[in-house]
Amino acid sequence: MTMDNVRRLFEVFETDKALRKALYMAEGTEAREAALREAGLFFTDEEFDAMIDSLHVKCQTHEEAERFFEFRNWWDFLRRS
Repeated sequence: MTMDNVRRLFEVFETDKALRKALYMAEGTEAREAALREAGLFFTDEEFDAMIDSLHVKCQTHEEAERFFEFRNWWDFLRRS
């Protein structure tokens, strides 16, 4: 399920520097989607939006919530640039 890829990206976004770099370097939606496909993490913006609340609810601590908001803001920045 591609929506699960949102969760998987959330788990690796701080540690997978190569993927972060590929996503930062991607010019436009198609290039960003290609980078996600190459990493086996493809999802659409609609799937991200549908999954994000589920990730937020699972936060158990303040630190987890901070990490979640950092991830959400990071992705929002990428998809709007």
